[in-house]
Amino acid sequence: MSGTGTGAPSWFTLRVPRSWFEFDVWRASRTGDLARLVDERIAQFPQLRPHRAALLRLLREVAERAERQGAVYCAATAELVDGSDGLVASVMVFHTDGMATGADNTAEAIAGQITAVAPTDRSSAWRTVTVVEMPAGRAVRTRGVERSEPDGVPIDGVIMQTLIPVPDGRGVLNVVLSSPHVDIAEELFELFDAVSDTLAWSRDRPEQLSTAR
Repeated sequence: MSGTGTGAPSWFTLRVPRSWFEFDVWRASRTGDLARLVDERIAQFPQLRPHRAALLRLLREVAERAERQGAVYCAATAELVDGSDGLVASVMVFHTDGMATGADNTAEAIAGQITAVAPTDRSSAWRTVTVVEMPAGRAVRTRGVERSEPDGVPIDGVIMQTLIPVPDGRGVLNVVLSSPHVDIAEELFELFDAVSDTLAWSRDRPEQLSTAR
């Protein structure tokens, strides 16, 4: 995420667990970067070799979705977990110009534009909306279970979004973490909190945002 201004931060950094795969959104669908990332991980953990094709397919799906949606940053994990088929989760970061009036881009104003949703007998979907204090500043955080329909098949997913105004009125960042594992939602929210709170502003362009616009 870039911008203009004297001495103001123009970029951001975000830290994810070492087991996650970070990749350049643009290059992921155009080069062999993802295959190289997977092969490097297999060299470290040979037990992953039988899962190479599935892992690569998952990362490609995440990368393609990130590019379609206009993400400026993306990372994902597909970990083997004892007693389950594995843990799948991703993080994408989006940058928007926000509202034309700066007063409408405060955390409180953004929170007022998002509707909380209570679960009902007809739907398991829900969403909470809160204003939080992060090291990077005041932000809006939503947590919930939301339903999407990729390929026409309804799927519930754990979703956390953190919307934070960019310094010097340069729009709004939205850090979106998601996972299909609704059965461990609370554990995922703890992880998603930890990842989101690592957001920091930077005056230099980080390598992880080498193609951010």
